[in-house]
Amino acid sequence: MAMRWFEILATSVFTFAVTQSALAVALVALSRAAPNLLFGAFTGAIADRFDRRKLLLGGELILVVTTAFLCLLAASGVITPWHIAAGAFVNGIVFSMEFPVRRNMMGDIAGVERIGRAMGLDLTANNATRIIGPALGGFVLEAIGITGIYAVATACYAICAVLVIGVIAPPRIVAATALGLLAHIVEGLRYVRGNRALVGLMAITVIMNIWGLPYVTMVPVIGGEELNLTAFPIGLLLSSEGVGALLGSLLVATYAKPEHFHKIYLYGSGLLIAAVILFSQSSDYGLSLSITFAAGLGIAGFTTMQATLPYVLSEPAMRARVMGVLAVCIGSGPIGMLHVGLLANWLGAPTALTVMGIEGLIALALTIWIWREVR
Repeated sequence: MAMRWFEILATSVFTFAVTQSALAVALVALSRAAPNLLFGAFTGAIADRFDRRKLLLGGELILVVTTAFLCLLAASGVITPWHIAAGAFVNGIVFSMEFPVRRNMMGDIAGVERIGRAMGLDLTANNATRIIGPALGGFVLEAIGITGIYAVATACYAICAVLVIGVIAPPRIVAATALGLLAHIVEGLRYVRGNRALVGLMAITVIMNIWGLPYVTMVPVIGGEELNLTAFPIGLLLSSEGVGALLGSLLVATYAKPEHFHKIYLYGSGLLIAAVILFSQSSDYGLSLSITFAAGLGIAGFTTMQATLPYVLSEPAMRARVMGVLAVCIGSGPIGMLHVGLLANWLGAPTALTVMGIEGLIALALTIWIWREVR
């Protein structure tokens, strides 16, 4: 996860420096997010049929090969934003396994009684990487360049591959093999559709991925154009978000009780979208740091419960497929990235974020009204 944020920050800054196009930055981010939409349901079904540890290991090895190849292109001086977008797409395919594979393994290990705290601790670790990753990415990009970015990423993904080998998960329920892959996916969709609480939660995930989280793609643009920052202080803006996310996830891991899960999810979502609007209007670096910190608090509440609630509300045999549906909902992110990228090209990045945030608040309010089970 540290390398994910490391790469996102560095490749966004590099792409904007080369192209001076907010849309190009959004398209690179879109390439990374698109596989969730395209393959999320399939990874959920595949996770039911194969050894999840081997799937994780295979994914890490793919990342090693991809980043090593991009490192060679960068060292040769021929790397372009198109190469970066292609690498980001492969990266996104691997990360589309995050919910149906790795998070489900965590749930199996922790059990339903400890799932809230387990996910909170997992998000604590991940959010700590949101502090390290962007700041380190900005520093390495300034000091070594894009070649250094991919060299460090290659080494870290190789370490991850070694660590996966030692993971041991308890026995789990294996899906019936009589179902074909497509039928497996359809069954998961039907299961979600029959549960109004799950449908409402999935709707909020879509809203956040279209009108909330894509604001990150405009941080390098606003940092460069509006705040006149270089790569390292831009990285600190996202690191400040990571500090807020880390604190928020620690609070969730320590104090969250099952009866509070829905409220944490809902209030965290609202806080993030409000922070997006405020960030779009800030012209002061210190204030912007404070706002991204608040955004991080919202992200902590949203992301922790995004993984926890579907697990708690689903039957054990259906959890991987429900997580696959969740991955598809998360895959709506490319729509939001394209939306904010086009708006930024037309209206400028600050106005684009303002419009996106207002749309998100309206969509969130409608969801609460239609699916009252999410309250």
